[in-house]
Amino acid sequence: MKVLLLAVGLCLACAAGPVLADDDAQRLERATEDFYAGKYRQAFAIALPLAERGDPDALNLLGMMYEQGKGVAADPARAVAYYRQAAEQGDIYAEYNLGVSFETGFGVPMNYHEAVKWYRRAAEKGLAAAAYNLATMYEDGNGVAKDAAQAAIWYRKAAEQGNKQAQNNLAWLYARGQGVGKNLLVAYAWFDAAAAQGLQVAAEQRDRIAQQLTVTELETARELAARYRREYHPAAETPQP
Repeated sequence: MKVLLLAVGLCLACAAGPVLADDDAQRLERATEDFYAGKYRQAFAIALPLAERGDPDALNLLGMMYEQGKGVAADPARAVAYYRQAAEQGDIYAEYNLGVSFETGFGVPMNYHEAVKWYRRAAEKGLAAAAYNLATMYEDGNGVAKDAAQAAIWYRKAAEQGNKQAQNNLAWLYARGQGVGKNLLVAYAWFDAAAAQGLQVAAEQRDRIAQQLTVTELETARELAARYRREYHPAAETPQP
């Protein structure tokens, strides 16, 4: 399943744009708090002057508001314009949002090549949702040549941060031997990691694989699964919107 929801979080500490003065940083924090509290008009009033001065987090926040129609009339084109301004400054969430916009045709003509470009930028900075979406682009051959090995690389980056969909999809690649060597024990462990997060389809596939393993193999697979559960859980994931 593709992650297509636009990012709705802010990363005040990792903005790549202008460094805010203390007062402006406090205003942006207040705008963010107001947004999550449903005080959209107040959030907009605070964020707008900050965005006009070029702050990428404020730009991304305005993009979210125009995308969702919160505090302002919904305007996809304007939302994307704000996302682009923030993304061009290296804001990780705006890069992801812009990738989603291009993949879905939200506010811009659908363009898989552009989606891949922006997903890659965010994924290379460690955003698991972007790594997952980039992996699906490689697996499906959208915007890039179909490449199961590249899909496996990016699924792994997201899976190791605790992204359950990536864990599930990586398990499928191991189960089928696509892009990686076929390994039912590793597939079992990744399915189990996703199942531990409540993904029922992963639990079903894990149990099917268990029926194909010898007693010794199943014991080894369960030991590996226990390690994956400890190491690759959501708490290890890059903070996400």
